[in-house]
Amino acid sequence: VTKPTEKNEDLISYEVKAKETLYSLTKKFAIDQDELFRLNPALKNGVKEGMVLKFPSDVIINEVVEKKFSPLAKNIKTQNTRKLVMLLPFNISKIENDTVNSTASRLKTDKFLNMTLDFYAGALMAIDSAKTLGLNIEIQILDSQETKNTSNVAALIEQNNIAKADVVIGPFYQSNVEKTAELLAKNDVFIISPLSKDASKSYKNLILATPANEMIKTAMFDFLKEKNGNIVAVIDPKKGNSKKYIALKNKDIKFISMDATGKFTADSIAIKLVKDKMNYVILDSEKTGMILKTVNFLIALSKDYQLQLVILEKNETLDFEEIPLDKLAKLKMLYPSLTNENETDESRIFEKEFKEINKVFPNQFATRGFDITFDTLLRLSQEKSFAATLHADTTQQVDGKFDYDKINPTDSFINKGIYILYYDTDLSVKIAQ
Repeated sequence: VTKPTEKNEDLISYEVKAKETLYSLTKKFAIDQDELFRLNPALKNGVKEGMVLKFPSDVIINEVVEKKFSPLAKNIKTQNTRKLVMLLPFNISKIENDTVNSTASRLKTDKFLNMTLDFYAGALMAIDSAKTLGLNIEIQILDSQETKNTSNVAALIEQNNIAKADVVIGPFYQSNVEKTAELLAKNDVFIISPLSKDASKSYKNLILATPANEMIKTAMFDFLKEKNGNIVAVIDPKKGNSKKYIALKNKDIKFISMDATGKFTADSIAIKLVKDKMNYVILDSEKTGMILKTVNFLIALSKDYQLQLVILEKNETLDFEEIPLDKLAKLKMLYPSLTNENETDESRIFEKEFKEINKVFPNQFATRGFDITFDTLLRLSQEKSFAATLHADTTQQVDGKFDYDKINPTDSFINKGIYILYYDTDLSVKIAQ
C-alpha cells in the first residue's frame, strides 16, 4: 500500500494508482462515498490515475490483497495422510423401516433423498479423481440420519473417532451443521456446510460453501460500484421491499417514475440516463408485460445511450417464450450466479464422464457434490495447512468458485465465490470483466 504523501492540517493527500476505482478507494480508506466527494469535488468527473485526493488524517488504510486463482492440482503434497469424513443424510434406517413405500417408489417422490444421492454421486467422482492424482487421504462416508431438527451426528462423532478428522463435509441441514461445528470446535476439525444458505451462528471451524442470497445480490452491487456507471432502476410498484433494499444499497440509484399500476414511458427512463458513461438499468418485476416493455424501451434507447440491463437474482419470468433471449442479449443482460454457466472444457468432460457412470447427466446437486468434495481434497493435499489455503487460495472447479473469507478470527469462513455473468450478442453466456 502506498503511504500518504503529505499532510495538510487535518487532511492527507493520496495519489490514485492504476486500476483504482471509486469503489476500491472507499474500501481501501474505509470512507463513505459522500464524504469522499465532499473532500474531492473533482471526483464528479470520475477517478483518473495520477489525480491527488484528500482524505482525513486519521484514516486507516486497509491492505487490499487481491486473491488469484490457485492451481492446487499442480502443487500436491502426499507425504502426510489426511482424513476427510462425509456426513450425508441417506436416512437408511427410515427407508428400511418403511413398510408402505418401496425404495423404488420413495426414489420417485422423496426429493431430499434424490438430492442426497445426486450429491453423493458427484462426490464419488471427485474421490475417483483424487485417487487418479494419488492424493493421500483417508475418506469415511457415514449416514447422518437427519431431519431439519434431528440427526445422529453426536453418536457418529463418538463412535467413529471423527474428532481425529481434518475436515467434515456435511450434514446438510444448517442446524445440524452448526451442532457438528460446536461439538468439534475444540478439536480444530473444519466443518463444511455444503448446500445450506442459512446461518444463525458463527463458529471459527465452520465453512459455508454456498453463498447466501444476500451475498449474491451484494456481489452484483459491488460490481456496479466498481464500474462507476450511472445506475437506474425499474421496479414493479408491488415490489416495495425491493425498492427499499436497492435504495439502501446505493443511495445514488435513480428510480424510474411510474403510476400505481406500473405504467411508464420511454421518456421516464431517458431522463434518468447520461450520455458520457455506461447506464446500468436494474429491472425487478415478475410481470411479463412490464419486463417486455422495459426491454423494448431500452433497446430503442440504446441507439443514443450506452445501456446494460441488470437483474439481481434469478427471475423465472425471463425464461418465458414471450421474452426472446436475443432481446436480453442485445442489452447484454448482467446477473449474479453461484455457478459458471459459460460452458467450458472441464464442464463438458465432467458431464460426459458422469453420464457414462450414472447413465444420466449431472444436475446442480451432483455438480456441487463434485466441486465441494474435489476442492476440499485438493486443499487437504497442499504443503500449507488447510486453513492457510482458505485464507490464501481462490479456486475454480467444474461450475463453482471457492473464495473463502472471514472478518474476525471467531467468525465462520464464508464463500464469496460468485460469478457476474452476461448474455453476449451471440447468445452465449460470458463472465463479465
